Amino acid sequence: MLKQAATLWWLGVLESLNLQRCVVFLVLDSSKALGRAVVHCFVLNGCVLGGSTLLWECALLPAVQWLLRFLFAPVAGPLAARCAALLLQLCYHGLWLLPVYLVTMLVSCGIYNDVAKTAFLIKQKQRQQQDAHASTGQRPAGQAGAAGAGGGGGGGGLEDVAQEVYRVVLFCMFLGEVSLVGRLPYAGPALNVLFLSWLYAYYCFDYKWGLQGVRLAERLAYFERRWAFFAGFGLPMALSTALLPFYQGAAVLAVLFPVYILVACDSDVNAVHDRVMGKSGSGRLRHLPIFALAMWPTQRIVNSVAGGGEAGGGGAAVALGSGGGSGGMGT
Repeated sequence: MLKQAATLWWLGVLESLNLQRCVVFLVLDSSKALGRAVVHCFVLNGCVLGGSTLLWECALLPAVQWLLRFLFAPVAGPLAARCAALLLQLCYHGLWLLPVYLVTMLVSCGIYNDVAKTAFLIKQKQRQQQDAHASTGQRPAGQAGAAGAGGGGGGGGLEDVAQEVYRVVLFCMFLGEVSLVGRLPYAGPALNVLFLSWLYAYYCFDYKWGLQGVRLAERLAYFERRWAFFAGFGLPMALSTALLPFYQGAAVLAVLFPVYILVACDSDVNAVHDRVMGKSGSGRLRHLPIFALAMWPTQRIVNSVAGGGEAGGGGAAVALGSGGGSGGMGT
């Protein structure tokens, strides 16, 4: 099983590097809305957020240090100069970088959603054209589940709202878990990269699964069954944040993220998994309860907000349902 997991992990890394798939989406998008969204994301995060970090690191900080060292320190002393440099850095981060980061992330969320919707519609249109040209009248192999998943969503209304609330709380808890894991001695940095890989990979595919109408419990179960592949798929994104300072890593990730959403929309996880495990071997790679630790506090929070009544039972159903198998999801 270890060899198969390592193979799936490596195939996940290779799958995430198939960036040429983005070009196909851009070519097939007759409205050019996809290209504009990607450009807007690059300008917003690469130029505004990334430029702000580089402005401080490459221009403002050296200038401030020079002025403090040669003009301020001889008068007030080196300790006062260091304190003044720290105060100026905190002011720049708190009054400029942090607001810019929050605004760009908020605006980028809408851009990511538009990118995913446009790519999903392009993929659907492509499948319909393939179905129309198929002489047998059957869907292409590996696409039947995806084409039919649109009707498998939640019951609508309050159930969809409850699922969304549960999802937001769950991933806030999981993000906190990632931060705590990264502080562990010795193994902390490696575990942090692993958990970030899972987190970013889930974010990329979650847009696609949501548009297909897949329930949250099925998404989590499917992800935990294919944990090795998704650990590899999210690795490039995780490294971009783990190896860079916070704001620089955030800018790089925000620029790359729409690209990986497009790659996820065109990825067939089942085909990659079946190539390694065999079509009847999905049970040989053991289920890994990645989200189990985050589910416990999530369940308590949701139950306390809902009053612990029937609404809490709905949250429990979502949590418990994530342990089942969802190998048939068309991804």
